[in-house]
Amino acid sequence: MNNFFLSGLICITFYLFIKDDGIIDYYRGKESYQELVIEKNQLNKELQAIKDENRLLKNNKHYIEKVAREEYFYIFPNEIIISLE
Repeated sequence: MNNFFLSGLICITFYLFIKDDGIIDYYRGKESYQELVIEKNQLNKELQAIKDENRLLKNNKHYIEKVAREEYFYIFPNEIIISLE
């Protein structure tokens, strides 16, 4: 009876560790899930920043002017740019 119990315990242990959806695959899946959750949170933050910038570009004339000057080097007529580089 004792050998039967021991062999059954060994079989169950091998089954849990070796099969495709065993304990090892569970922990791999758990790590993948946690990485995906972190990536999702980062992407949500980026999306919110883009939405905020989009809202500012639609509604705030001062922000539009700031972006146009900094990113596209727009200037007003008769304006002189002095570069200190």
